[in-house]
Amino acid sequence: MILLARRTSETQKTLEVIVRRLPVTHSEYSNYCEHVRRLKAGFAGEQRVDAEWLELDLPSPYYFLHDFQTMNDFGSTHQMDTIFLCRQFLLILEIKNITGILSYDALFAQFTRTTGEGNLEGMTDPFLQLERHVVWMKRLLQREHFHLPVLHAVVLATKNGILSEGFQGQPIFHVTGLRVHLQKWLDLHQPVETEKLFRFARVLMSMHKKVKRAVKVPFEDMVKGVICPKCANGQPMSYSYKKWHCPRCGLVDRDALKRDLEDYRLLVGPKLTNKSFREFFAIDSPNVAYKLLQQLPLKAEGSKKHREYWMME
Repeated sequence: MILLARRTSETQKTLEVIVRRLPVTHSEYSNYCEHVRRLKAGFAGEQRVDAEWLELDLPSPYYFLHDFQTMNDFGSTHQMDTIFLCRQFLLILEIKNITGILSYDALFAQFTRTTGEGNLEGMTDPFLQLERHVVWMKRLLQREHFHLPVLHAVVLATKNGILSEGFQGQPIFHVTGLRVHLQKWLDLHQPVETEKLFRFARVLMSMHKKVKRAVKVPFEDMVKGVICPKCANGQPMSYSYKKWHCPRCGLVDRDALKRDLEDYRLLVGPKLTNKSFREFFAIDSPNVAYKLLQQLPLKAEGSKKHREYWMME
């Protein structure tokens, strides 16, 4: 049973909006594009591993929590790609979708890769990340008076990540090896009571809280207005006769504003005023802005100049 489904992160959505609204000539445009590319690759890798789970014969009951996020007592965050709970153990997975020749030096906790072009790149040590999560999870289990082995592993989502000898003895394998490792772990550990397992899964769900990553938003340089979904390079649309028109491709769309309201939420937040609405969507008239705001699925508070609008979840 999937208790927590995997979804596109708010960070990726925000960066995609920035790329859509930022001129290609902007000095940071390529950096934002590269960030989006990496996030998409990571998400695709996670989906590849999710698909592998579907082909496995899993012991019932079992629970999945994908992209679990929480904060510990010290104010630091924990983000785990996948938590798998079954009666025999709890498994934490760190999923990597990276290519090239991968190397690891345990003495220096140094994880590197050599790309196809021969470039050497340093990367965050995933084993230290996992060990930190394991310590937190064991403390939580102890607090809940629940005894369950905590396992962890790094899973490579692509066969194009070549592991070198430095990884010997480390909990890392390609996604196709998940079946073998899962069976080995199941044979090694004895099952616990079903009721206790579900109770602990509910504890984890109650602790899940999305961690919002800070993204630098270049508001001053971004294209304002309602953006044409067909044209590239952030082509603004014009509004007349209750419709949005694209002057470049001729697209006519009544719902363009409702769609781009998500852009506002990601870049600014859930609260709007007549002024902030006009500034973001490049609307000159306060009266036109007021009429448009009345048509949107928003919750209004206050009156006249002090009126605020909130996006409903």
